[in-house]
Amino acid sequence: LLADVFGFIEERYHERISLRDVASAVNLSPAHLTTTVRRKTGRTVQEWIAERRMAQSRRLLVETDLTVEEIGRKVGYADPVYFVRSFRRTHGATPLRWRRAGRP
Repeated sequence: LLADVFGFIEERYHERISLRDVASAVNLSPAHLTTTVRRKTGRTVQEWIAERRMAQSRRLLVETDLTVEEIGRKVGYADPVYFVRSFRRTHGATPLRWRRAGRP
């Protein structure tokens, strides 16, 4: 089950996906999926989606010259302000500060 959940997230993290989408892909109700994933991993499905998006955004910030807005869109955030807020909450720095700190 976890492999299917993580596989779905990996394939679609850059799209607008929800808990309902993941649950449907693995033929479970959203509530049952949440309970199962949290019990087995200690994190929610939404947290795993956000973590995958953040991992890719960190990579793109360091390895490309894409704008923060472009990176946000590429990793599944339609709203650049929400992307910056989420990134700052997760990493304690804005994407631009992260980029400057990570570049030689």
